[in-house]
Amino acid sequence: MNVATVLWNVPGRLHKTPGAHYESAGLRKFIHGRTETIRSCSQESVDFAMKMLSGTATNEEKYRALLAAINYHKNYAIECVNGHGVDRHLLGLKLIAVENGLEVPALFKDPAYIRSTHFRISTSQVPMRSDGVLSFGPVVPDGYGICYNPRNLDINFSISAFRSDPETNAKKFQEALYKSLQDMHNVAARAHLKSKL
Repeated sequence: MNVATVLWNVPGRLHKTPGAHYESAGLRKFIHGRTETIRSCSQESVDFAMKMLSGTATNEEKYRALLAAINYHKNYAIECVNGHGVDRHLLGLKLIAVENGLEVPALFKDPAYIRSTHFRISTSQVPMRSDGVLSFGPVVPDGYGICYNPRNLDINFSISAFRSDPETNAKKFQEALYKSLQDMHNVAARAHLKSKL
């Protein structure tokens, strides 16, 4: 199961709208490499969330949408760790302008760009063998910070949100996450059962 796909499905349940989702990709293979942004909100993830929440989609349609979302995310994550993401390149262009006293290009002031970098969901996978998980706060006032530790038989999650925002609630996110995991498990189990018949 692709955790990013699960996590992306939760805001659809809670807020009924897609939003920018940040997942870090390590660039350690490059000299002084740090991170790139894996943008988990894709057309495939939106299609999957819509099918899961529609009430009319068949299990087969949900399963195909799930696989499409997972495959897109996996391929995009590979592109990012190989230096083919977009966010760090754009950050470099912005910093060149700032460091040289130039006007920041209009792209960075465009409402679409600003919206696309307002990461309501910020995630990080910190795998470890122990039964533990780290935690960090949201990167925007109306967002969530989610750290997770995928293990062989379970996944530990840490979910944070600011109490000052009336729209976000870590407990409700946790409940929606649990429901999303159950629903996705059921979709995959039914598809697997059908393939065995």
